[in-house]
Amino acid sequence: MISLCNNWEFIETWTDAFAAGEGGAASVRLPHTVRESPLHYALPSDYEMLCGYRRRITRPADSAGKHIFLQFDGAAHIATVYLNGTKIAHHRCGYTAFRAEITDLLQPGEEGLLTVKLDSTENAAVPPFGFMIDYLTYGGLYREVWMDVRGESFLEDVYLTTPGLDRLNAELTIRGACRKARLSVWDGETCLASAIGETVFSIRVPGAKPWNAEDPKRYLCRAELLDGENRVMDCRETMIGFR
Repeated sequence: MISLCNNWEFIETWTDAFAAGEGGAASVRLPHTVRESPLHYALPSDYEMLCGYRRRITRPADSAGKHIFLQFDGAAHIATVYLNGTKIAHHRCGYTAFRAEITDLLQPGEEGLLTVKLDSTENAAVPPFGFMIDYLTYGGLYREVWMDVRGESFLEDVYLTTPGLDRLNAELTIRGACRKARLSVWDGETCLASAIGETVFSIRVPGAKPWNAEDPKRYLCRAELLDGENRVMDCRETMIGFR
């Protein structure tokens, strides 16, 4: 994962000229809020606007044959993302992350202009609005942005469930031709259980302690994509609790 938090430009009023890379703008870094508010007095109108963010990005020169994604960890509240003028994502919710693949839009070593049109107004059709809320919903790219470089085959998603206190089920979503994977559960440096399979796993985890509010015990679940010689091609780690 390559951090894209530095070297952004910000403007409070979105314009087509800004989207084209023209004109001046304030230099900012992420996380960022569209406007700083006084500590003891602020109105929603102080930070409700249709604003813009932009920065230059470069695809790694050694990324031929790989998949390239952009990941936004938080954009409040309605974000439309463009790369060199091409719309690559539209996301409505400031509290969930989203991703867009740009593999076919940039060649290895090529630079592009990334722009984000961000609507930070309160909208009844976008969570958490539509009902009564008792907090201010500040806007902005308030979490990190990343460039994620993945191999020809990679783990796209790992879905975990715990049907009992001693068993972990997993469903892996894999992109590419490779289908061999390893799933393991760890308590610190100790491996409690491990299995090699394809996309569906059900493994017993003996002695796992249940998660509860007083003792929120968690374990590390590691999913690894393997080649024919059991070398790790991709890895995703998730903290889980048994309930």
